Amino acid sequence: MKKILSIFIAIMLLLTACSASQDNKEDSLEDPPELLEVSISIPEKIEINQEVTIEAKVTQGGKKVTDADEVKFEIWQSRQDEHEMLPAQNKKNGIYAIKKTFNEGGNYFIVAHTTANRMHSMPKKEIIVAGSEKEPSSSADGEKENHESHAEHEHTDHHNSEVAFEFLEPSTINSNQPTELSTKITQEDEIISEARVRFEIWQEKETAHQFVEAKEISPGTYNTEYTFPSHGHFNVKIHVEKGNIHNHTEKSVDVE
Repeated sequence: MKKILSIFIAIMLLLTACSASQDNKEDSLEDPPELLEVSISIPEKIEINQEVTIEAKVTQGGKKVTDADEVKFEIWQSRQDEHEMLPAQNKKNGIYAIKKTFNEGGNYFIVAHTTANRMHSMPKKEIIVAGSEKEPSSSADGEKENHESHAEHEHTDHHNSEVAFEFLEPSTINSNQPTELSTKITQEDEIISEARVRFEIWQEKETAHQFVEAKEISPGTYNTEYTFPSHGHFNVKIHVEKGNIHNHTEKSVDVE
C-alpha cells in the first residue's frame, strides 16, 4: 500500500512540474506589445490669432488606443528657444486634442509625446502659420531685407550642419545609486549653449522610456543625475533642441 501511495505522489509531482514548465514556456513566448502608431492632424491652413484644433490619432495593432497614459504636444517656433508643452484632452475614440492660437506667423514644429501600454512614440511635424508680409518702403529697406534674407540663409545652413555629441560616460555605473551623466555638444567646432538637452533612458528589450532634463553646467556641457533601477544593458539617447537644431545621438551603457 505504501509503495502504491509513493508512486501516486510521484506521478502527481511530475504532472505539477510539467504544468509549471508549460506555463513558463507560454509566458516566455508572450508576444511583445505592438508599436504605437501616432499621426498628427492639423488644419490645412493656419492663420495668426485664430484658434485651431490639433489632434493626435493613436492606434496600436490597428486598434484605437482610448486610454493612453499621457499625450502632450510640444510646440515651438523655428529658431526660437522657448518650447510650450500642452497636455491633450482624451476624446475617448483614440483621438487626443488641444486648442491652440498662434500669435505670430512663421514655421513651427509640433511633437506629440505619447505614452501607452509601456510604449512611447514622439512623431514630429512642421507647420506654417500664415502671417502678413510688409512691403519694403524704399530701396534701402529692400537692401536691408536682402541682407537679412542672406544672413538667414547662412544661419539655416549653419543649423543644418552636423551636431557632435561627446558623451562623458562614468567609469562605473552601479544600479540603485545616483549616477552623473554629462554630454558636451558642439557644431562645426563651436559649442551649443543655452539649448534644451534631455536624456532618454531605457533598458534593453524594455519598452518603458524615461526622459530626464539636463542643465548646462558650463558652456556647451550639460549634466543630469539618474538612478538606474537594475543592473544590465541600458540605452541612453541624448536629445538637443535649439532653434532649428533638433538632433540626437544614442549610446549604450552597462550597469553593474
